[in-house]
Amino acid sequence: MERIVYLISFLLSSSNYIVNFSLPLYLISKFSASPFVLGITGFFGNFAYAMFTYIFYKAKWKLHFPWFIISSLFISFIYFLLTICPSYIFLFLLLFINGIFYSRFWPSIQYFFSSNSENLDRYNLSWSFGVIFGVFISGYILKIKNILPFYIGSFFAFIGFILGIMNFKNFLSIYKNLPEKLLINKKPEIEIKKVFFLNFVNFLSVGGILFLFPKLAINLGYSTPLISNIITCLFITRFFMFYFFSRISPKFSEKILFISYLTISIALILTGLSKIPYFHILSFLLIGTSSAFSFRMGILKIIEKGYSTELNESIIGIGLFTGPLIIGILSQILGVSNGFIYSGILILSIFFLQKYLLK
Repeated sequence: MERIVYLISFLLSSSNYIVNFSLPLYLISKFSASPFVLGITGFFGNFAYAMFTYIFYKAKWKLHFPWFIISSLFISFIYFLLTICPSYIFLFLLLFINGIFYSRFWPSIQYFFSSNSENLDRYNLSWSFGVIFGVFISGYILKIKNILPFYIGSFFAFIGFILGIMNFKNFLSIYKNLPEKLLINKKPEIEIKKVFFLNFVNFLSVGGILFLFPKLAINLGYSTPLISNIITCLFITRFFMFYFFSRISPKFSEKILFISYLTISIALILTGLSKIPYFHILSFLLIGTSSAFSFRMGILKIIEKGYSTELNESIIGIGLFTGPLIIGILSQILGVSNGFIYSGILILSIFFLQKYLLK
């Protein structure tokens, strides 16, 4: 059954990033969307994801059921509906609802590993490879027809649902016997809080790049396939760094924490300053490395110490919706290049803030 879980993780992450990468470019080409609109677009789905993941966590919603199967079906339906959006309001509403379904999908599928955390590294490789695949093909699909990525994203999610429903009885039996979530009311330790902060800033940068970099790249004259190739470099790096970190099992320390923050800060500043693809690729290599470290460290510590992964996913969701919103607002006021530069400076400010708050 683990292979089915890996495959469904691959399909849904591919589906998600086929749509997420294509959405900003689609809105730019069809509606000449401004940086602020692109930021709001990235905000809605990720805000719903973060909010409802946390709500389900606090409500102690039991995960002894393969919710990811049902979620896959509704995600497929939402992606199909995106092809007929008549206005921004309808699109924002669909993205918000989609975030709710994802708030059940990822915690549910991660719960599968609650009694065998040693297989988390394979899970990380499966979903992160799906991200690579989704982003890479998006630029080429979008070039054929601007609504085609939404149909393909819908199809991938539906295949995930079919695989799940074909093995529903087996999954139901497995999930009923998984251990109950532990320590749900216990406050996370300081070390885990530091990992949360690091996850937040990493996914802030990833979310901002996914929704605002296409605008910057189009201003620089990059083609759609080139944009997808550059962003793919971020996720390829993250994929290989997941494997690398699984082999060396790095320890968490204050020095590594500072290096991670500094890496993200430099990467975002370089993104705003760069005018050629090679420096943008370098920026995304840095972010891919840092995000692989923080995500792996976060999910391992959460499961090993008996906390719910929903809390970790909620933090990630906050980063994913905060990134497009902050960089989108800064870009609207200061220009998209400066939006990235000042967000990079903000990252270092967050580092010193968390040092003050987490004494």
